[in-house]
Amino acid sequence: MKDWENSSVHFNFRVAGVAISRGRLLVHRNEKETNWSLPGGRIQPLEFSSDALVREMSEELGAVVTVERTLWVMENLFGYEEGKQVHEICFYYLMKLADDDPLHANDGHFDGDEAGERLIFFWLPLSELATAPFNPDMLKQRLLNIPDGVEVIVANDLK
Repeated sequence: MKDWENSSVHFNFRVAGVAISRGRLLVHRNEKETNWSLPGGRIQPLEFSSDALVREMSEELGAVVTVERTLWVMENLFGYEEGKQVHEICFYYLMKLADDDPLHANDGHFDGDEAGERLIFFWLPLSELATAPFNPDMLKQRLLNIPDGVEVIVANDLK
């Protein structure tokens, strides 16, 4: 891991969840950002990615989720704020909130918390996904056609 410590490239080991309810996709963003993304977070050392997703959803939203299955594993190289380069590996899971979870009834924006920073959550209608500001953009079409099995995605937006 020492190679990453002195690098100008940020390495991110992440997990994200896909929750669909009433024809809507659960998305979130930090209040300082403009693009939506799938909720999730960083995987801690010696923590399985599916357990990290359950933990992150509990911490950020107070939600209890069930991880159903793996959808995608993505290795992604991309640029981020002020010229920062990111090398990210992310596990994407299909997840489900309990049927009686009151979050299903939310129609507007609702708040979450990530270590004291405000997160904004939203049930984005799937019919609006194609034109919504969303990262990573390459997942838009895949989110409208959830795969039957696991797909591996390799992307390089630095080219």
